[in-house]
Amino acid sequence: MKQKRPVAKKAGAGKTAVSASGETRTSGNRYSAPALEKGLDILEFLSAQGHAYSLAQLAGELGRTNGEIFRMLVVLEMRGYVARNRETDMYEVTDKLLSIGLQRPKYRAMTEVARPVMEKFAAETRYPCHLAIMSGGEIVVIGRVDSPDLVGVTVRVGYRQPALETGSGRCILAFMDEDRRRQALAAMHKKAGSAGFESLQTELDEIRRAGHLIGQSRIMDGVWDIAAPIVVKRGEEIVAALTAPYVSLVINPMSKQNVAKRLQAAAREISNLVGGV
Repeated sequence: MKQKRPVAKKAGAGKTAVSASGETRTSGNRYSAPALEKGLDILEFLSAQGHAYSLAQLAGELGRTNGEIFRMLVVLEMRGYVARNRETDMYEVTDKLLSIGLQRPKYRAMTEVARPVMEKFAAETRYPCHLAIMSGGEIVVIGRVDSPDLVGVTVRVGYRQPALETGSGRCILAFMDEDRRRQALAAMHKKAGSAGFESLQTELDEIRRAGHLIGQSRIMDGVWDIAAPIVVKRGEEIVAALTAPYVSLVINPMSKQNVAKRLQAAAREISNLVGGV
């Protein structure tokens, strides 16, 4: 029988509540917001799923009544945080939370100054590129520029994948400061177990020494991930990755190494521009 996810419950002083994401909260303070917690439970649950859920399914997963979940879903849909398929009555989370997060000054500045540099790279190499950051053990694409050619591999803004499955994610990890990288890897290790971690440190060291990553995609056969770091150490450190999905094309004979060289130069230019904003 399918095990229900732990959900947030009203807790008295000194008691513990567990969120829909599995995180434990100690509620020793005097304040609580049950309605807010229910809404957050819905968003956290749907964000972690690969498909939409009906009202009854959500209620069952979160241990709530249909009435409780329905009221929350109506408000979340009105505010644009979830979307409902009118034909199936199934709900899924939208990208609104991502859009809000990207309004933070550091990310807004990065996407604004990066775009013309990315457009120049695409025009000169005829390869697409995208800009990604780390969020909760995953990479999130926050900007992209397509190839001027009709053939190429692109990913949409908002695309998410586990960091270790992507060139962007491994590039970001390689250039994080040691403390942040240790914390990020510890969280990933706890979630995913030991699979793939044995040789990871060696790979990250090699990426750091090279200044960029060139590796076969773990998502798509026949595609190579070429990624270069964007590192800004002014105030809060920012580490992102500029990535070009590379496929060998008859119409574009540029080598992976040449693309990596151009991409690294573009990433360095973005780093300098963001640092000066």
